[in-house]
Amino acid sequence: MSWNYSESEFIKIYRRMLKWEWYTDVNTKVLFLHCLLKANWKDGSWHGVPYKRGQFITSLPTLADETGLTIKQVRTALSHLKRTGEVADKTYSKFRIITVLSYDSFQTVGRQKGRQGAGKRQAEGRQGATDIRSIRSIKNIKEDKEEEQEISDEQAREWGWID
Repeated sequence: MSWNYSESEFIKIYRRMLKWEWYTDVNTKVLFLHCLLKANWKDGSWHGVPYKRGQFITSLPTLADETGLTIKQVRTALSHLKRTGEVADKTYSKFRIITVLSYDSFQTVGRQKGRQGAGKRQAEGRQGATDIRSIRSIKNIKEDKEEEQEISDEQAREWGWID
């Protein structure tokens, strides 16, 4: 289950994570960060199996291989994350779908804000930098926004993301 992510894709991680109860548990932290990185930002399907935003399809051996943890460490970390409501999973015969329950609180729907300070430099009369990377970035944000769609509270409840 190899995924091809572009180098321009990103996730947000808030500093409040430093106070998270599993932050000092290295294996659980590694697995949760991996889940955030692997979670899909929009609905889709893999081999006819549908998944929702905030979910990804994997297996214990794949998670172990991708994180450098043993299968037992992955199982324990996954148990921690399920017990405290960070993730949920549904197991099938050869794979599982993991749902990051707090995905929308980490990854907001909608357009990202521009770099801070850019407007201030313009106001101070300095020339703003316009290069090909900035133009591509703006183009990618516009394309991503066109593909995104709002998720209603009803859908989030149906997917088990909120109570």
